This record gives sequence, structure tokens and C-alpha cells, in this order.
Amino acid sequence: MAAAALAGAAGMLSMISHRSSALVGVFIFVTTVPAAGYVAVALVLGEYSKAAGSAMQLLLNLVGIVGAAAVVLVFYRLIGKPLSPAGRRPRSGRRSPANRRAR
Repeated sequence: MAAAALAGAAGMLSMISHRSSALVGVFIFVTTVPAAGYVAVALVLGEYSKAAGSAMQLLLNLVGIVGAAAVVLVFYRLIGKPLSPAGRRPRSGRRSPANRRAR
């Protein structure tokens, strides 16, 4: 669960900062693929209880990834940093300096 939380937090920080990192993909891979693979193998072998346990682990990992990403977003919102400079819009009725120059 800790690896899933780290993967979610690292992934969201990577998206917020507009920097991609191969390490984020590795974190998410490590937390999801082995559990999903074990579900498939256990189902083929008829080990339904083991498949259910691994599916539960996969679900917990996904919840951990999404939960950690949400916590990062809430934290960024609370400390007042903008999510992205391009995402800001001028207030209604006002033009941005770039729009004023263009007209």
C-alpha cells in the first residue's frame, strides 16, 4: 500500500509540475501489473480464492494511487499554488494583457 501511495503522489506531482519521469511509470507498474497478472494466472489454474485475494490487493493499490493523488491535489490547493499557469483564465469582463495587445 505504501508503494501505491508513493506512485499516486509521484504521478500527480509529475503532472502538476509538467515534468515527466520514467520512475512514475515504474511505480505504477510495480503496484498494478503483478497483482493483475496473478489474478489471471490464478483464474486459469482454478485457484479462485487466490485470484480473489490478488484482485483485492489490486483494488487496494488502485485506491491508494488515486487517494494519494487526490491528497496531493488538495494540498496544492490549500497552499495556494496554481495548478498550471496555462490553466488560469482572466476574470470575466477583463482582458489579459496579451489579449489587449492583440486587438
